[in-house]
Amino acid sequence: MKKQGKLVITRINEYVFSLLYDNGNNLMQVNCDGGEQNILNNIYIGRVNNLMPNINAAFVEFSKGRMGYYPISANDEPVFVDLERTPGPLRVGDEILVQVTKESVGNKEPVLSSDITFAGKYVVFSLGKEGIFFSNKIKWPELKEAIQTRYDKLGYKGFGYIVRTNAMHASIKNVFEEIEFFRNLWIATSDLRIYRKCYALLYQAPSSYISSIRDGYHNEVGRIITDDEKIYQEIKDYLEVYQLEDINKLKLHDGSVTPLKVLYNVDRDLERVLSEKVWLKSGGYLYIQPTEALVSIDVNSGKYVSKREAEREYLKVNLEAAEEIAHQIRLRNLSGIIIVDFINMKSEENKETLIKTFDELLAKDPIKTVLVDMTKLNLVEITRKKGRRPLHELVNKSILLK
Repeated sequence: MKKQGKLVITRINEYVFSLLYDNGNNLMQVNCDGGEQNILNNIYIGRVNNLMPNINAAFVEFSKGRMGYYPISANDEPVFVDLERTPGPLRVGDEILVQVTKESVGNKEPVLSSDITFAGKYVVFSLGKEGIFFSNKIKWPELKEAIQTRYDKLGYKGFGYIVRTNAMHASIKNVFEEIEFFRNLWIATSDLRIYRKCYALLYQAPSSYISSIRDGYHNEVGRIITDDEKIYQEIKDYLEVYQLEDINKLKLHDGSVTPLKVLYNVDRDLERVLSEKVWLKSGGYLYIQPTEALVSIDVNSGKYVSKREAEREYLKVNLEAAEEIAHQIRLRNLSGIIIVDFINMKSEENKETLIKTFDELLAKDPIKTVLVDMTKLNLVEITRKKGRRPLHELVNKSILLK
């Protein structure tokens, strides 16, 4: 059986960090709460403020004085607050239910949707998809058939579910308990719109450290450790309601002797994660530069390579870089368009080896990550689904040094 890692949750100044370590104490993922209030996945009553026919979008005020971008083409069926509102195109002044699906980036407004979703450990509720669907990583036909058959008997209409990879490690009973829970949560949230005023927050999404517990692969986390009593109680309350099977993993560490940030050298790890330069064991290094449009990652050999051995050495460095880049993308939560400039190689066989290896490494990421192509200049384009903001946007490095 694979040895499980641990999720370490600790407070540093105004931030709460959740750090996922594997069984070798290698840092695999970092989430952060602090600074600005997290609004991702929150559900509000919003008002249509402006319609933009030229881009087939609307701007919706979802919180007093705060606007969001609402793509009309991706929202065929708005959830109107007025139950007597005749279905049809949006009009200025309409009040609708909206969920924040992407946080603001730079000068761009948050992205809003009427496709309401609730993410659980085993399933994702989706208002925009009717039926039951399965993660591509679930390869067991027997499991799919058993869940599909039982779900069909329920006869649910108007919404659907996506069964997550974690369901492979759960009982069907647990999966359907979560299905029922989210059905009832949607009914309760939908009913609230009748009684609440515009801009009301109808659903508060969990903190990112709760999401780390929920979203972590079932076989990755064996222990959940925190040295903050308030956080411990919040997690305990969450587990008792949503993930009772994991309650025994939770431990409260006595930080009065040795705080978790000291025990796990968290400051050092965070400083490395926020650094633009990442050293490789071969002596090469990565240079990671996030911009508003994309993330640029440059691979450098870092040392002199003789012409006779150049091709072999470059492949070695590139393969090592590919493994580290896949790790850093997840670690820093980089998303959107990512351009990687590998060391130039002449051999087509070596290029194919690199691309195949890199593609396999990226496929292990829990968040959808796609290797698009490699150009003639050895530039590799990657796309990674956006959700929470990347770590460098959430954390002010100077705060950690106080």
